[in-house]
Amino acid sequence: MSLIDRFIDADKEPTRPRMPIEGYENKPLVSVEDSIQRIKDFVHDLDRIVWLAKRDLVAPTDGLTIDESAAIRLYTLQWCQPYESLYSQLNRTLRAELREHLTPWFSYLKLFLTALYKLPSIKRTVWRGVHGDVSEHYKNNYIWWGFSSCTETMDVLEQFIGRTGVRTIFMVECLNGKNIRNHSVYENENEILLMPGTYLLVRSKWSPVDGLHMIHLEEVIPPHRLLAPPVDISSLTNSSISIETEVQSLDLPRHRINRSAKNESQQNHPMCQFHSDKIWLDRQNQYIDHRSTKIRNQLECEIQEPSGNIDQAILTRIQGSLIGLALGDALGTPAEYRTRQYLLEHPVTDLQTGGTWNLEKGQFTSQTSMALCLANSLIARRDFIPYDQLVRYKWWYREGYMAVTGKCYDIDASTSQSIREFERRQKQFAEKHNIPVEQLDYLSDLKLLDKFNTFCSNETAADSGALVRLAPVPLFFWKNPIEAVEFSGISGEITHGDRIAYDACRYYSALIIAAFHGETKDQLLDKDFYTKHKNWFYKYPLTPEIVKVSRGSYQREDGYESGIRGKGYIVSALEAALWAFWSDEGSFEKGALVVVNLGDETGSTAAIYGQLAGAYYGYDNLPKHWLTHLYARNFIKSLSKWIAYEGQQWKSTQE
Repeated sequence: MSLIDRFIDADKEPTRPRMPIEGYENKPLVSVEDSIQRIKDFVHDLDRIVWLAKRDLVAPTDGLTIDESAAIRLYTLQWCQPYESLYSQLNRTLRAELREHLTPWFSYLKLFLTALYKLPSIKRTVWRGVHGDVSEHYKNNYIWWGFSSCTETMDVLEQFIGRTGVRTIFMVECLNGKNIRNHSVYENENEILLMPGTYLLVRSKWSPVDGLHMIHLEEVIPPHRLLAPPVDISSLTNSSISIETEVQSLDLPRHRINRSAKNESQQNHPMCQFHSDKIWLDRQNQYIDHRSTKIRNQLECEIQEPSGNIDQAILTRIQGSLIGLALGDALGTPAEYRTRQYLLEHPVTDLQTGGTWNLEKGQFTSQTSMALCLANSLIARRDFIPYDQLVRYKWWYREGYMAVTGKCYDIDASTSQSIREFERRQKQFAEKHNIPVEQLDYLSDLKLLDKFNTFCSNETAADSGALVRLAPVPLFFWKNPIEAVEFSGISGEITHGDRIAYDACRYYSALIIAAFHGETKDQLLDKDFYTKHKNWFYKYPLTPEIVKVSRGSYQREDGYESGIRGKGYIVSALEAALWAFWSDEGSFEKGALVVVNLGDETGSTAAIYGQLAGAYYGYDNLPKHWLTHLYARNFIKSLSKWIAYEGQQWKSTQE
């Protein structure tokens, strides 16, 4: 087994049950030299390799001792014969049926796992793979009993597994991943280790192209402990591993909630009395199932039109932006994660079926679903209430609310982590205020809403997930630019806490708002746009990274060859979307296609492009041959009318 093989050995995981891993935790913590005494008989040349692993360690990072850091380094070292490597033999033993074979490893496991538990836990999407098709073994849930090596990107994994032949790629939403780079012999590899006994729910399976099988997995806390912790977790001050023992309710049924039960919470706690008069926004309308035209038509028929007058010029911009977002999403999603080279050879020219998520032509993903959640919140609450936005994101995440298949998929790690943190805070809040947690989604008391901390992200999350769903905020509040810009920043910040994400949302919303105020394309792309609209950003100046974008960093004739990339980092995605708008020659279709064919995060960058381009060009100038295939188009058009209607009724508290 080589380094490469560590990332593609999932086929070695047993399909039959194994006993939990325990007993090692009772061993004393000893030096790395002492920890390997009982495995020296079958791990060749171990004394010499331990000396090599430890000899140049002086002051390890992450609060680890020299012996703890050496234990990790020892795991990453490769013997001349890879199958003789310590990690290879350890994982074979962890996966074996007879647990007594693990006993000689107890002292080393104690040291190794103590070190890993001290490292901060990573909650993000990671990648692992295997040659061949193993999808039939992954039905509802699965347990990985060995230490599982994962990469941070699919591109890196494909360097190991290749891009041809029969292969299975696992996209894993990990909960307790450990980045061992600082303690590995491979200092340039961001190797993420998952612990033995990692319990995984199978979220979806699909085959985007012949020979490639994709499996979406989510790490969750198992109902019963599979791996005993090495020590009392509370003593590990640097550890952020999730040690919840309560079984999380994750595998919720995908069905429509009985209409008569929808307001049950309103009959109970006085602080949870929120109820929207728009029943088609209720939680019961969790999804428009693509397998059932009846449900789809029912939701589109249930939505009622507002009775007041609506400015048609404004409406066409709102519909253009929201449907432009969905079109970009649907166009780019089948090519998600494709490289630039692949798309040069097989360019996207139209909406298509299949692809990364195996969707039907015109169906959208998380970008549009979360934008619909955000729009629904603004309409239902008739205001900007971040708490309610997170509630609806949670419904989407757990129950498929506003998803085309009834399931959440294509969720970025930052959003997933933030929703889970929101759920944790809800539980604490319910306990503190003596409110049944199941009623807390309908929280209505203004003082309690103000007390709840909705900033659920870590401060380094700066991927494009904050920007892809942005449109409903500037569309709703466009008449009040100062509030609209600030609300836009907050809408991203609640799940993506980096200041750059906050400012990217503020700047992009200002462009959309300016389009609503009739500014020309030249004015929107003016390198002094930020300076001329600085009063809209009264609270904080933009960060240097976003100022650079505002001054035209994206205006590059050669596009990809000049460094424009459709990557997940929010600045890269913002530049890519603006480059497409700058170079689209007045054609939404051309701009959407060129941004998709940049490759990588194709659905996200095209959805970002669609928001601004759709707002500027208007609904009537969107490609009609795409509109006919867009999923739930009539529902989104009607929702746009409510954004226009409720938005024009909204009054700032500063007025």
